[in-house]
Amino acid sequence: MLVLWFLAFLVIAPTVFIYFLIIKGMDRYEPEPVWLLTAVFFWGAVVATLISIVMNGVGEGVLSAALSAPENSQLVQSSTASFVAPFVEESAKGSGLLVLWLLSSLWLHEVDGPLDGAIYGGVIGLGFTLTEDVLYVGSAAAQGGTQAFALYLVRTVAAGLSHASFTAMTGLGIGVAAEAKSPALKFVAPIAGWMSAVGLHFVHNFLVTFLYDGGVGLLMKFLVFWTFDLMFFTLIVTLAVRDRSIVLRGLIDEVGRLLHPKELARTASYWMLVPLWNLTNLMGSPGGYGASRKKQLALVELAFLKRRRARGDKGSELEQAEAELRARVTRANNAGVFIGAR
Repeated sequence: MLVLWFLAFLVIAPTVFIYFLIIKGMDRYEPEPVWLLTAVFFWGAVVATLISIVMNGVGEGVLSAALSAPENSQLVQSSTASFVAPFVEESAKGSGLLVLWLLSSLWLHEVDGPLDGAIYGGVIGLGFTLTEDVLYVGSAAAQGGTQAFALYLVRTVAAGLSHASFTAMTGLGIGVAAEAKSPALKFVAPIAGWMSAVGLHFVHNFLVTFLYDGGVGLLMKFLVFWTFDLMFFTLIVTLAVRDRSIVLRGLIDEVGRLLHPKELARTASYWMLVPLWNLTNLMGSPGGYGASRKKQLALVELAFLKRRRARGDKGSELEQAEAELRARVTRANNAGVFIGAR
């Protein structure tokens, strides 16, 4: 069985990695550090999955006793998937986001708003998808035939972003709380996000376990999967556009002092959302791509820092960070670094 799970991993991991690149690619204005994205992916793939396996098993046993039916019966399996798994799995994944929020408040300062939360939630969901699909597909392979490949196509290819879309809602709530000044909103937003994640997960599982079986049911399953994918990307793009407006507002009064109008236009462009646009745009920059990208990131970080100050955040740490960012950009300007072609 271990060999089959390993083979399933070799097939599924590249697909999940493509989804990871797509999600990360939408976070262009203030990209999250790769090491932290890797850490939350690990939480979803290992910690959340182990918690879910244990607690789903407990829930399955309780339902089996309550329904007076064997644990392997269709009724118990479907009931567990619909009424236990959404609560258990979104709680397990969401707990990682709570840990991240706590660490960010005390030290990391990486969860700055809704987009950050949604990105981290999506990546935790991908980690969960990887392990869950490896277990399902590997187990199906042990039964032989083409069932394993069909399961891979349905679960990983067609529905690979389902868990990401669910947990992104919890992340959205935590991101809203992270930038909120109201204590009530800080308390309510994560709960509302988690409830949305559980609700979406329930709707998804209920539809695909109780209502849609057979030939027409397969098409309906795909429509459900793709609807949730569309909702997820609509959310991410909307939040990315919101971040773009933060960058524009934060840097417009720096034009003529820290950056050129052309640099502002490129840094706050809607085209940043197009894959590889920023890379190709900076390739011919005076000073080289690496230096111009570092300057661009410093300016974006400055814009978000100024927004924190506008919301009322104070302290010597914030003032020191702003002074360092301004000094970094000034050094780049003195070295002739320019964002894009002049």
